[in-house]
Amino acid sequence: MPPIGSDLHRWIAETSLPDLYAICAALILAAWLIYWIGRDVWRWAWRRRHVVFFHPFQSRIRHSWRRFAHVHLPKGMAWLDIPKYRQALVLAVMLAANVFGLRFRTQSWTEAQKRAGSLAVINLIPLCSGVSFGLPADLLHVDRQTLAWFHRWVGRICVLHSILHGSLLVSIARKTTLASPRYVVPIAAGCALILVIPVTCAAVRRRHMQFAMKCHYLLAMTSIGALFYHLVERQSSYRWYLIGAVGLWLFISAVVCLMAVWDQKPWRPSRNEVIMNSVSNFLWLDITMPLNRTIHPGQYVQLWMPRTSFRAFFQLPVFYIAFWEDGPTQRTVRMVAEPRLGLLRKLYHDALHSPSKQPVTVLGPYGHPLNFHRFGTILFVVEDIGFFRALSYIDKLVQASGKREVMVRKLEVIWKRRVGSDGGFLFLTYLRAREPLLLTEYSQGIHHGWMNGCRNF
Repeated sequence: MPPIGSDLHRWIAETSLPDLYAICAALILAAWLIYWIGRDVWRWAWRRRHVVFFHPFQSRIRHSWRRFAHVHLPKGMAWLDIPKYRQALVLAVMLAANVFGLRFRTQSWTEAQKRAGSLAVINLIPLCSGVSFGLPADLLHVDRQTLAWFHRWVGRICVLHSILHGSLLVSIARKTTLASPRYVVPIAAGCALILVIPVTCAAVRRRHMQFAMKCHYLLAMTSIGALFYHLVERQSSYRWYLIGAVGLWLFISAVVCLMAVWDQKPWRPSRNEVIMNSVSNFLWLDITMPLNRTIHPGQYVQLWMPRTSFRAFFQLPVFYIAFWEDGPTQRTVRMVAEPRLGLLRKLYHDALHSPSKQPVTVLGPYGHPLNFHRFGTILFVVEDIGFFRALSYIDKLVQASGKREVMVRKLEVIWKRRVGSDGGFLFLTYLRAREPLLLTEYSQGIHHGWMNGCRNF
């Protein structure tokens, strides 16, 4: 019987490098998921047994590396969508892996160009993360912005591979015409992939978010359809990777929808409804959720409101939870949004005439809270609408400090609010509290609707 090492070496030698690239990426992702799921299960079991949870071992080296990874890079790197050292390290690993998969064991430049097409198809798999980043981000224990950043850069790498693979047409055009469907369809797929980058750049997303997302989905569906035709026509084995990517998107989307349906049980007479009000140039939304759905500070939900308009049927806007109140049978969750453009502006104007109420489907809550309990002094520096994202943390710290459950004894909030139509900013609010009693008064003042004044403790 031959040794296992020789069988493994023979299997590696016979397997193509793009396939090895996909297998290694899948193993890394599986190991990451198993680690976080196992850690969550261990924490849950420890809490059940010991009631109070504490970290048995904390390494100073680990925390120092974590602080280094979150340091911001110079402003020029932020323009390139690489804001922190952590993102720069992840991007360097991704580029190195793709370059290695592209050039290792290649005999000619033509072979590398053909291999680029295989890598482009493989890189489509992590792009298919479902209708929402919420559930994948929670499973991977990363925040939504990090997963969106990873999604953008994987898409850019996929476009680079597509351009490199499409350069084969230069030599083909010298021998034959490119007017046949054999070449027109893959050219259309490559053009659709390339157009995704400009329509989803930061400037377009800030001003026309929903338009950018609609163009993104239309171009993505066009490119996947054309690419599937191209792979089937060529009888390429990588069509199964593309089918797997589409199946992954459908599976994650189905799980998200089924979880939302199971939590809300729309077949019951009492359905979830959202109440919208316009107060102080903000859109306030109140929804009711069952008590068995745990909510943590800093989390967000996505609302599907198909009865608002035809456009709203295809949108899942994100709302960060400001605070919540528990009732006898249900929990009331309040969220705040700034009505700038699109659906939020329409909802704001509708609620400006009269408070509106309509059925809603809630996806979430998603997000992992930050742990501030071991700090004695906390300073929040928030800008405009970002104050309400920090409000849930402030409220929990107020309650825990009043009960002497945390080390927090000093809390300061600097709120930088937008003033005027020119988009300028002015420091209007400086809040400070040193004692739990004053913190409690501050929290109660916010819950009673205080918004415009400056209040100092």
